[in-house]
Amino acid sequence: MRNTLTAICGIATAMALTATVQAIPVSGTITMGGEAVLDNSNLGLAENVESWTFVYVAAESGNFGSISTYTPVNMNPNPLNFAPAPGTALPNLWNVGGFTFDFVSDTVSQSTDFLNVTGYGTISAAGYDTTDFTWAFEAETPTTGGPVQFTFSAVAGQTAGLSPVPDGGLTVAFLGLTLASVEGLRRKFIKAKA
Repeated sequence: MRNTLTAICGIATAMALTATVQAIPVSGTITMGGEAVLDNSNLGLAENVESWTFVYVAAESGNFGSISTYTPVNMNPNPLNFAPAPGTALPNLWNVGGFTFDFVSDTVSQSTDFLNVTGYGTISAAGYDTTDFTWAFEAETPTTGGPVQFTFSAVAGQTAGLSPVPDGGLTVAFLGLTLASVEGLRRKFIKAKA
């Protein structure tokens, strides 16, 4: 009887742990606006953002919903090298509301009047798994001769070449342990009846 109780407790523990091993990705979108100082005033020749001025949250949804519009965004003071593509990875490109974005790679489309940089990166925050995000940085030549105005948006989702966040196989291991325990109990009960 004592062995049976131990086995039942083991099965219950394995099932409880299996239920709690879940990946919790960041979901939603975040859009920012502000001004950027580029290494070249001709957008067709620009290769990096040298500095950022007054970057703020313009819109948000999903897990970013707790961040108020116009909340200032902390930008990495290091230059963002986006060209030639795929750019130079830059951890902590921005952070706001407990979320941190790591720039990974990009593609660039540019002319003398516009600059579109798209790519992928990851967003992390306490209580969430690091999540793949697609993003876009867009700027146009200013009509006033002042700093370049830009928008930056990030959208949750799997991107090309990246796989969903795995749980390390722990769920499958606990499932196997549970099934092995059930089989052990079945044999024990059959043996007890005989």
